[in-house]
Amino acid sequence: MAVINGIVLYTRQYKDHDLLVRMLTESDGLRTFLARGAKKPKSALSAAVQPFTILSFEGALPKRDTGLGYINDAQRVVLYPRLVEDIEANAYAALIASLIDQTFEEGEPLTRWYNQFLLALEKLEAGLEPQIIANIFEIQLLVPLGVAPNWRADPISGQTDGRFDYSEKYNGIISEAHYDLDDHRLMLDQKTIFYLRQFSVIDLRQINRINLSPATKRGLQLVIDHIYEKQVGLKPRAKTFIEQMHAWQNTLVNFRKNKESTS
Repeated sequence: MAVINGIVLYTRQYKDHDLLVRMLTESDGLRTFLARGAKKPKSALSAAVQPFTILSFEGALPKRDTGLGYINDAQRVVLYPRLVEDIEANAYAALIASLIDQTFEEGEPLTRWYNQFLLALEKLEAGLEPQIIANIFEIQLLVPLGVAPNWRADPISGQTDGRFDYSEKYNGIISEAHYDLDDHRLMLDQKTIFYLRQFSVIDLRQINRINLSPATKRGLQLVIDHIYEKQVGLKPRAKTFIEQMHAWQNTLVNFRKNKESTS
């Protein structure tokens, strides 16, 4: 037996009273553990294996990368109440968890990403803008996903300042002097380009406040979604849920506006 530290990504029911717990562990990457009896009403493990819980437990790692480990006894449990109560924060945490789970191989050491996800949960719990926290992960995960856009400099001239646009043809930014080389560049505004470049290198520890306009947030999400659709081919179910959630919110806002205008 060993003491294992990890972040619960999600759970799946296994038999009547057991759960399969997918975790990002601090030292051993992505692993799946069996929590016997965790579905029973009086189980001490029930609260400990909720998604996005930070868990230290006595148990065992899988003997093989494709096998199951075991959770025997929770020793330290850290819960984030906002992620339970706030559906939007919860949805974006789920998106980050899904991206990490689908990006890396089983058992691959991921200490850096463990620490980054831990920071992200703390920022979400503190009430920072959930879309932007997730956007930073979406941009930075492009490197291990094998896309790795060039956000640093124009690939032709090496120019690092001035006006830029995103070019799928050149897999990154191109300067204004070379716009004519790609008729299908995304024609992004410069504020969106600025934040995309910042997100590619920013450390979450530096972020204590987020204040972006709705237009800038829409622009960022549009280009990130474009890259994931066209160049990565990955769309987690959490992303679909977020899109549906925003559609419901927009429908409700429009309904209220129409009701106010007719009253």
